[in-house]
Amino acid sequence: MTDAQAPSSAAANDAQAPLSPAARENLGVLAHFSGDKATRISGAQLIIERISAGFGSPAYFMFAVGVSVLWIIFNTVGARAGWHPIDPPPFSWLQGVVSFNALLLTVAVLIRQNRMAQLDEHRSHLDLQINLLTEQKVTKLVEIVDELRRDLLRLRGKSQSMAEGVEDMTRPADPHALLHAIKQHSGEK
Repeated sequence: MTDAQAPSSAAANDAQAPLSPAARENLGVLAHFSGDKATRISGAQLIIERISAGFGSPAYFMFAVGVSVLWIIFNTVGARAGWHPIDPPPFSWLQGVVSFNALLLTVAVLIRQNRMAQLDEHRSHLDLQINLLTEQKVTKLVEIVDELRRDLLRLRGKSQSMAEGVEDMTRPADPHALLHAIKQHSGEK
């Protein structure tokens, strides 16, 4: 096996390795969170999101441009050929249809963005809770390691001169004090 093949086969082995129970549990929680949020939306919300997704596609863009161009050509050429145009220049009906379409699309996008903002807020809150829990666990681990270090130094009969830097790390962070400091730093009251 060459050096170029080694990383790709290692990556393939990693991809085939079974997930740990903690990783499977985390994936389950994420799937439940996504599924729970998806099932909570109303039927009207679901219809609006599907419509806005369709209108946001390249196919709809090409359709809108094609219809507009054909509308302009049909009415311009028809007027020159002696037909009575449905919408003579400056194409007020076309402008009305495009404006109405833009209004509906804007409202649909705003509705979808509001729901996405709510989901992002929930995810941010979940991230904050997980970060606080992680900070508490890390602080506890540092306390345990420091206690082990002190016991080891005591058994060996050495001084504890390194304890100064560890004390700050063993104190848990105060979320309220951190939030207050952030608000003061950013100029909020």
